[in-house]
Amino acid sequence: MHKILVIGGGAAGMMAAISAKKHGGDVILLERNKRVGKKILATGNGRCNYTNINLSIDNYHGKNPKFVYSPLSQFNVYDTIDFFEKLGISPFIEENGRVYPMSLQSSSILDVLRFELEYLGIEVVTEAFVIDIHKGDKFLITLEDGRKFKADRVILATGGKAAPNTGSDGNGYRLAEKLG
Repeated sequence: MHKILVIGGGAAGMMAAISAKKHGGDVILLERNKRVGKKILATGNGRCNYTNINLSIDNYHGKNPKFVYSPLSQFNVYDTIDFFEKLGISPFIEENGRVYPMSLQSSSILDVLRFELEYLGIEVVTEAFVIDIHKGDKFLITLEDGRKFKADRVILATGGKAAPNTGSDGNGYRLAEKLG
């Protein structure tokens, strides 16, 4: 069984931790805030549009928009809807294709993710700001407060730079660069 550390307790990090655990990993989720999922509560004006049935490669821009072919072929819109249905979320689909929880409350999404983490026995470490990551025989992760974690695998799910007040301040870019 591999020891897997997931850095970042947003939607992607929680989903990655759940998937890694279901695939046999011994998983720890590290989140820099006091609680996981802070940004989820603001998503979709508090309603959490968690996917869109009109998702296509045409929605992606940048230097290499074709990069999304592989991830979307491995976990598409219907896989996302199915993932949340298995956790108890019934989808509400608007005319424009946005998919929300039937409750129209982002807290529904956060609650089922948190419940699943707990149900699966995934250790969640909050107030865990990662300042260093080093790859040797294993990964060595150092937190700002001096705590250290070792892992066989690391999933970096820290978000971008879009919402510094929620923790998405670009720190993940620095960590990724450190690993080359």
